[in-house]
Amino acid sequence: MYLTPGAWTQDPLERAFASIHGRLDKEFDFMNQKGRSSGPYPGGGHFNADNSRRLLGLIDEVEELRLALEKVGKSMTVAPEYQRVLDGAKTWLVDSGGSPIPEGFTPVRVEKYDPVFGLADAALELADHSKVSLTVVGEGSYAIVHKFVDPNYEINVARKKLKNNVDARDVKRFRREYEIMKGLDFPYILNVYRYDEVENSYTMEFCESTLEDYVKRRNNQPQFDFSVRRRIALQFLYGLNYLHKKGICHRDLSLKNILLRVFSNGAVTVKLSDFGLAKPRESDFTKTETEIRGTFVDPALDRFKDFEPVNDIWVVGFVLSYLFKGVNRLIADSTPLGQIIQKCSHADPAQRYQTVLEVIAAVENLDTEPIGDPA
Repeated sequence: MYLTPGAWTQDPLERAFASIHGRLDKEFDFMNQKGRSSGPYPGGGHFNADNSRRLLGLIDEVEELRLALEKVGKSMTVAPEYQRVLDGAKTWLVDSGGSPIPEGFTPVRVEKYDPVFGLADAALELADHSKVSLTVVGEGSYAIVHKFVDPNYEINVARKKLKNNVDARDVKRFRREYEIMKGLDFPYILNVYRYDEVENSYTMEFCESTLEDYVKRRNNQPQFDFSVRRRIALQFLYGLNYLHKKGICHRDLSLKNILLRVFSNGAVTVKLSDFGLAKPRESDFTKTETEIRGTFVDPALDRFKDFEPVNDIWVVGFVLSYLFKGVNRLIADSTPLGQIIQKCSHADPAQRYQTVLEVIAAVENLDTEPIGDPA
């Protein structure tokens, strides 16, 4: 159930979604304007007192509506970009005197036309007709991920479902994503279980964290040392090498779709996920596509259909920078780690590692290094 801001509807819930969306857009537009301005504040601008109070009120309004819907068995979804900004704003907004915009402020991608609020399923009927409660754990541009407890095994299971407003090509791509993953069998690739043709959904292994969140929470902890980070890095690289050996380019590697199973004793297992843009060597699904997509975009790639393993390797440099140092930029120092990262993401594809096996060998040969942020 969706509505564009400003549109008229008889449904009171759709009107509420549209009202909040429209008011958020006004505050986000102003935030972008102030964030770009010059001034004495570290973030380059100051979010005015009235705007700060209004946005704090809107954050409360979103949470109150979410809780109210949960009480009647409904689940509200929020577009990832808007949820990112709402979560971040809570850490720096104050209700008096205005709010200094923090250093490193990322402008909000304001969505004027497509809806940002919607309803997701709150329950799922299983094959034996029993029902389980669903909890939203993630949302992308065309699908929502829930988790539920399987009553037979008492374990968490994830379920990914297409949104209702997608087109036929998205349905085909979604089913193809499932088929690719179903054909993979490797410890560091996410397991998928069953596809539901009626619901356009599939069940899969549940992972407790993304790589992005896992590193962010532990980056300054002594126990999250070089050896632990290297083990995680090698699992990621083994998974990517397996894909390439199977003739598959992922084409959308990011810190959010490298997932981690986190076990009670602290052990973790990497799981590569989100194969919606993956390209098997013999596939003709993307033969007419030239628009380059993905979270990280290799500047040396001219056409998306020409994507090769070396373009996946370009992203590896960013993943290793974040994993080993906790920074969202390429490490540019002259340490052995820095040299590996720079070779992964060299501007000239011919100067990069040509296979993931080469990256694995280089990482395996690394000696323990300090974890501190490089100068």
